[in-house]
Amino acid sequence: MVLPSDAPVLTDGVVTLRPPRPDDLPGAIERYTSENTSYDAADARNWILHGITESWSAGTRLVFVIEYQNRYAGTVGLEPDRLGNASVHFGLSPWARGAGVASRAVRLALEFGFSTCGFAVIHWWAVRGNWGSRRVAWATGFHFGPTIPDMAETGGRRTDAWTGWISPSDRRAPRGPWFENPVLETDRLRLRTWRGDEVERITTARTNQATAHFLPFIPQPFTAEDARFWLKDMAEQAAAGVRFNWCLADRASDVALGNLTLFDLRNGAGELGYWLHPEAQGRGLTAEAVRGVAQWFFAPVPEGFGQRRLVIRTAGTNVAARRSAEAAGFRHAGTEHQAFSLRSGVLDDRVTYELLHT
Repeated sequence: MVLPSDAPVLTDGVVTLRPPRPDDLPGAIERYTSENTSYDAADARNWILHGITESWSAGTRLVFVIEYQNRYAGTVGLEPDRLGNASVHFGLSPWARGAGVASRAVRLALEFGFSTCGFAVIHWWAVRGNWGSRRVAWATGFHFGPTIPDMAETGGRRTDAWTGWISPSDRRAPRGPWFENPVLETDRLRLRTWRGDEVERITTARTNQATAHFLPFIPQPFTAEDARFWLKDMAEQAAAGVRFNWCLADRASDVALGNLTLFDLRNGAGELGYWLHPEAQGRGLTAEAVRGVAQWFFAPVPEGFGQRRLVIRTAGTNVAARRSAEAAGFRHAGTEHQAFSLRSGVLDDRVTYELLHT
């Protein structure tokens, strides 16, 4: 494989990738010094004036300046490895974010890497929680791989990293949906995304006897660490287009009262699961939330989700969950005997309720 010794100019008509110029210095210094990194103005100066050119000559990093609206907007680069693959790295100035600039730049870099350099696979990774980077990888068609523990370092501490890859034959477009919870309102509730400052409400709600009995997969007691992991997991499942997850908040005070999850989405159908904070139980709030989600689920796109069937499955002896399903208009569709495992190890019946868009 023979790599170019200097950067060509690439453009899609909106974003241009090109070699660095001295007039990029103010933008580069502003970008690097505004980020929480060890880079300072001198490092930025050396990188723009010398480092990028030297890395091209050595074939160690193929870095382009991203130009947008006739300004320095960041950089994107490919780092070759000895196996004929490369990894992609990118970063934007704050002023250029949110306009699709990074996705355009990465698509240009991918095309260059595959067609000119002949890379077999291009890898991506980011510190877990770097949602901006993950969004770009999703938008440009990367397959997402495992989350690797302690792969990266930030602030002097080891941290987990997301991973992904793309091949020459892959489309440079999302491989699936990225779910974002619509905010839904009922008479007493606002269904919204959970916030990071609601860990205590989550731990209290998920640490109780009924939860332990009917949901044996939930650790008991459910700690603050468990809650933070659960929030991360819900966000990642939404980004993977796997499930929606709403906080049921009091419409007047915005206090978190419970949770409703929509999952197993396939063939026009979906399943609902729910739990409530002890303060909220016995007030009919679950049924009210389920009705609100069902209305959105069956409504045509773009106002709703445009699907046709919802189910709720629970233990036969879970009277509260069954009453909520029935109060929301669901009908008993069947019973599987000895098919629901309780924490005690006893097998309960599993009952299924369904609601159709008709």
